[in-house]
Amino acid sequence: MRGRIQTAEETGQEAFFMTKKILVLFGGVSTEHLISCRSAFNIINGLKQNGYEVIRVGITKEGQWGLFEGTDEDIRDMKWADRLTFTPITDTKPVSIRDFIIAAAGNQVPDCIFPAVHGINCEDGALQGLLELSGFPYAGSGVLSSAILMDKLYAKRLFAKARIPQCKYMSATRQDIQKNAESVAEDIGHTIGFPCFLKPSNGGSSVGTMRADSTESLVLALREVAKYDRTVLIEEYIHAREIEVAVMGNEKPQASVAGEISTDDSVPFYDYQTKYFSASGASVYLPAKIDDALMMRIRRLAVKAYKMAGSVGLARVDFFLDRDNGNLYLNEINTLPGFTEISLFPKAWEASGIPLDKLMKKLVAYALHEADNKKRVECIE
Repeated sequence: MRGRIQTAEETGQEAFFMTKKILVLFGGVSTEHLISCRSAFNIINGLKQNGYEVIRVGITKEGQWGLFEGTDEDIRDMKWADRLTFTPITDTKPVSIRDFIIAAAGNQVPDCIFPAVHGINCEDGALQGLLELSGFPYAGSGVLSSAILMDKLYAKRLFAKARIPQCKYMSATRQDIQKNAESVAEDIGHTIGFPCFLKPSNGGSSVGTMRADSTESLVLALREVAKYDRTVLIEEYIHAREIEVAVMGNEKPQASVAGEISTDDSVPFYDYQTKYFSASGASVYLPAKIDDALMMRIRRLAVKAYKMAGSVGLARVDFFLDRDNGNLYLNEINTLPGFTEISLFPKAWEASGIPLDKLMKKLVAYALHEADNKKRVECIE
């Protein structure tokens, strides 16, 4: 009699117990290169706490890959880029993406890859496509979900189809801004009003985000933000509390308790500088200071948005809670959230009873489950 077919989770668990080597990718050709290195330091620490052998492969700002054999602190402190090594591929046979990654890892073969990277070229589907071609399991969402969620305009269109509440928005192209920024600004003023926020459609960590309070400042902001991406997203101002939820899982994702990012009067909004380089200006409350009913609603909506976007592994889902009328709006989903000392994703799970070491163990398991679940019969001629 034929035995019961194992589920993806069961086969993934078997692979999990055999997993020994995790390749952590850090750095990257991205405006978030520095934040990646800080995230990698904590991810490596969490993996080592579980007894994994960690292979550390850096990607320089110029796109060069190589094995790093210095200290973890050197990665955090940005002292690694000129100390990478790459094992030459001397075999004369054709080289695959898998061969390239193994060579970058010093001829070590990883069981799983954890991309500790952020931003363009790192979590927008580009890197994920390369990892798909390598055949190695990897943490986080795949090509489609990563690409859609990195492009905020397309993500908003997707969530609109799902009737997930969002603030009023519009977009402008770099070409239109270069042609007549004043005309674009006038249209935005009539449609969105002031103040409004501008951000690159493709980007993260609030890099390139600006606020405009008048037509004059909007013209300047449009020209500046257009330097970061060919599409600029413009959103209405919401007198909001910023609520963030950590989500992880594959077919049955779970949400952490929601946290709240509270900025003081010294900063106009939770920008890149405040997030990572300011000793003051913002505080994180875990759990967020909201009632139980709203907490449950936010967590359910976070899971709905996560599943709608086809996310797997992990993500951080960000909301705006209007202080004036209590309305809740989805802001965005970050498919490879930060793991720095102040990042909400690991802190939210710790507040939910899952410390960093257990969190990393789960994320590796989800990566293996997803790799098994994606297997399919190939066409053979």
